[in-house]
Amino acid sequence: MTYTGKHLARVLVSALFWSFLTAAGYGAEVRKFTLGYSTVGPAGTGLWMAKEIGAFDKYGLHTDLIFISSGPVVVQALIGGDLQGGFAATNAVVAAVLAGAPLVSVMSLVNRPYYRLWVQPEITRVEELRGKTLGVSRFGAVTDNMTRILLRKKGLEGAVNVRQFGGTTEIAAAFVHKQIAGAVISALRVNAPMRMLVDLSEMDFLYSNVVIAVTRDFQRRAPETVEAFARAYLEGVAAAHEQKERSLKVIHKYTRLKDARLIEELYNDSVKFLERVPRVEAEAIAPIVDFMGKKPIAVESVADNSIIDRLVREGFIDRLFKKR
Repeated sequence: MTYTGKHLARVLVSALFWSFLTAAGYGAEVRKFTLGYSTVGPAGTGLWMAKEIGAFDKYGLHTDLIFISSGPVVVQALIGGDLQGGFAATNAVVAAVLAGAPLVSVMSLVNRPYYRLWVQPEITRVEELRGKTLGVSRFGAVTDNMTRILLRKKGLEGAVNVRQFGGTTEIAAAFVHKQIAGAVISALRVNAPMRMLVDLSEMDFLYSNVVIAVTRDFQRRAPETVEAFARAYLEGVAAAHEQKERSLKVIHKYTRLKDARLIEELYNDSVKFLERVPRVEAEAIAPIVDFMGKKPIAVESVADNSIIDRLVREGFIDRLFKKR
């Protein structure tokens, strides 16, 4: 679903309806939970599977998933009360919290970079990028941070131009027209020759890509709802591991990809990178804060791992993945 003014109005009406039922005493069994998500990449598979296998219903949640193409817009909608939960790039959530937004991340879905450096086929070494241009979606976005981390680690910081294009589709078009030498992105979907030069997942660093966030007020008022969502989401991740064929169909449904090869690649990244214990780790948010030019912060200032830690202690996660 796409986040539009008309849809937002429907969401608000629905929210009022469910609030009325709760006030009338009919909402005890089913709780309304509307979540906006900003990616159709590998991080979304666990969420989509949870919806499709009925895991949210199992835990008493009437859950609507709304696609919103921008992480910052998800954050704005969450702060404004139009959503109960937000699935957004970690850097967007951290930036909002550091600016005073009353948000808290309760899960970090991917703590390793699942990005690759894709380049024009004639480029065979990273050093050949000197003086050339790499494309990113927006300055300060995950693609930008990943690009700058790579350049720093390869000793090319300041020696390579970085240009923003607005989104992955625009990056792909720039690549095809040779306006850029390459880009750091999970998958470059172009019908043109290209080379995967560096797999950032093989480099030795953590980076929180996507989090589930709620407002601190909602967490305080409805902790059972937040925990129910976490349990359902984790069942979705486990199902993705166990039900490949169904997962491929779900990925096709939510991404609208038609190329079976691309769907397979997205699935493989999902089962490889989605965290089974999705804690928000201090080491994984440190590079985000660093690129914002901020001093190091305590993970507790932006996250609350208490739900995930409790699920670990009670053996819930081990039971989900016992076959693996």
